[in-house]
Formats: sequence, C-alpha cells, structure tokens
Amino acid sequence: MIKNIHKPIWAIILSFVFFVSSCIDPIKVSVDASKSYLIVDGIISDLDEQQVISIFRTNKAANFASSEFTATIAPKSDDIFPVKEATVWVMENGSNKIDLFEYEPGYYKTPPGFVGKVGSEYALFFTTKEGEKYHSTAEKIVPVPEIATLLSKFNEKGIKDKSSNTGNISTHDIYIDFIDPAGEKNFYRWKWFSYEIQNICETCKQGRYYRSGTNLSPVGECIKDLSLPSINYFDYFCESLCWDIFLGSKIDIFSDLYTDGKTQYDKLVAQIPLYQSNPCLVVVQQYSMNPNAYRYLKLIEDQSVNTGTLADTPPAPIKGNVRNVNNESEIVLGYFGVSAVSEVRYMLNRAGDGSAIKDNLFKYQNKRDPIPEYESDERPIIPVAICKPSASRTAIAPRNWQFGR
Repeated sequence: MIKNIHKPIWAIILSFVFFVSSCIDPIKVSVDASKSYLIVDGIISDLDEQQVISIFRTNKAANFASSEFTATIAPKSDDIFPVKEATVWVMENGSNKIDLFEYEPGYYKTPPGFVGKVGSEYALFFTTKEGEKYHSTAEKIVPVPEIATLLSKFNEKGIKDKSSNTGNISTHDIYIDFIDPAGEKNFYRWKWFSYEIQNICETCKQGRYYRSGTNLSPVGECIKDLSLPSINYFDYFCESLCWDIFLGSKIDIFSDLYTDGKTQYDKLVAQIPLYQSNPCLVVVQQYSMNPNAYRYLKLIEDQSVNTGTLADTPPAPIKGNVRNVNNESEIVLGYFGVSAVSEVRYMLNRAGDGSAIKDNLFKYQNKRDPIPEYESDERPIIPVAICKPSASRTAIAPRNWQFGR
C-alpha cells in the first residue's frame, strides 16, 4: 500500500481527450446530429497547475459518440473544428475576473499562478469572434477527502484489447481506500492517466528524417524520397527520454447516498494496460462533484446503458450547463465543472509481471518492430528525432518519475 501525498497538481487532461486512446472500454452513445453543436469542456480545480477550457463545434450532420471527450461527447476528428479567437474568462465569486488565453486552437488556459479555492464559486464566460455570447452556471468547489491508501495488483486476464483481435491485454489494477465524510451528501469522480517510455519519436513513410542545419537543430521533419518504395518505413530513435501519455476513458462516478460516512475499501479506479515491461508513472485523481455535475454525467451513463435495443429511445445530445445568452433554445454540449482534487502519483515497476518486453510501446502501437535507417554512403550520420511535445507526448520528466528508461 502507498499512503497518499496530497499535492496540488493538474495535468492538462482536457487537451488530451481528442486523440488519446485507451484500452478501457469508454461509455459510448452514438448520436446523429442534424445541426452544428457547440462543445464546451473544462474544470477549475484547486490543483496548482494551469487549467484548460476547450471550445469546439461539430459540423452539421456529424455522427458522434458519447465518451470521455468533454466527459460526454466524442465526435470523429473530421466532424469537429476549434472555436478560435474567442474572448474567454472565468468569474470567481461573481467579482474577480480571470482572463484565459488561447494557447492552441480551441484551447484556452488559465494564467500562471491561478488556483481554484475550495468554497469559492466559478462561472465561465466567453464571446466568439462572431459576437455570440455564452456563460455557464456558477459552480462551487466543495472539499474532497484524501485518498488514504493505494494498492496495485497484477491482473493477467486484464481487459479487452481493442487494438487487436487476439483477446485481452494484461493490466495492473489500481485500488484505493478513502473515508467518506459523515452527515453530508458527497459525489465523486475518478480519473487516471499514465506516462509510458517511448523510444521511437518519428516515422517516415517513403522518406527520411532530417534536422535543419545541424543534428542538434530543434526542427525535424520527414522529407519524401521517391527513390524509396511507397510502402517503405524508417523509424527514428528519440534524442532524449520521451514519454507517451495515456488516459483512462471510463466515466467513473459515485454517490454516497447509501454509504454516507463509511470508509470505502478497494475501490477500483484504474486498469493500466501492460504495453511493455518498462516502469510507468500512474496518476490517480479523486474529484469532488456538485449535484448538478453528477446528475449530468449520470444521465450520460444511463443513456449509454439503456441504448442498444429496438425498444430503446434513440439517444440525443444532453444539454450541459453552458447557454447562449441570446438564444436559450441552443443546446450547448459538455459541462463546465469545478472540483477539489486528491491525487496520488505511483511509480509502477512492472519487471517480471506477465510476458511484456522492454521498449515495446512502439511495436504495440504500430503492430510491427521499428525499422531504423542505417548509415550509408549517402547518409553517413542518421539523425535522432525530437520528442515533439503534444497533449499525448512530453520530453519533460513527469513529477515523481523515479527511473530512467
């Protein structure tokens, strides 16, 4: 068991959810839309990291599914586009204005140093560059009990491996205990993400990887080479330690309606797929929720459970807590939430567990071994590749990382 060390930290989870895949089956509800929908998502928490609000819009007649995107909606990438150049801010207790800035198209970040406060209320406001005005309900951050203990168990059977037809992939299952406060209604949500070592940072199809200027240049790209077969691949090793980031995609919520004040034991909060034998860093977060946010996610959960037979009502988009000031009939998807967070960072040493091998992440993701480009008279020096930062990759060692490769 590992005792919790509650430290304020927040990885920018919301910016991952467009394209990070997971081996845990998410809640999904297919929805056929006949018009464009605005999708707003974000959480203000008491973690000491910049937080992100995402604002996107679906194309008309987009076919999308409910899942971890905005905690509810996951359109296909071709069916969404960012809402750019909006003016976005958060009001704290109705008087303190916190301006957000756009750091990637559709993603708006809180300023450095801003941290949500337990007991304070926050509301989201934004105006699109076309002049449409939106705002959310005011949401109050309520306390969350700390995670008391954390336990990891190897699960050879694991979970369904969605990326292959071979069956399941083994996991390390993460369980926690926590003490539910007595005499009050509490609503919880759990999220997890993990950092996995990646040793291949670039793949070129019918091309070669080049670094501008010198091998130490920060710019690298694949240059097409028509002398190579069209199906030729070259894979290039990372120049430094590099981590791929994975998120759990399951909506995991809980109400203490029937368990008020009782200690919760062995709550399963994560199943970490065994991609490779390298150690990985697992981050488990326990969120407080207010009743409205809980009811919203419960509707999504119930809709997913009740969908799938001829007798079921066709699913429809569920309105969140953001509205168009001048058009009350517009359905805005997603939910602007607030939360206190208890977090545990756990270094998972997987040596000897299962049949996974070292540095296997690339092979698992691509279903083939890496194909390096070897030195030749034409190319006596093969460049190493940049670990390009993104929502699903980082070259910055995550806090509490304890080992090398």
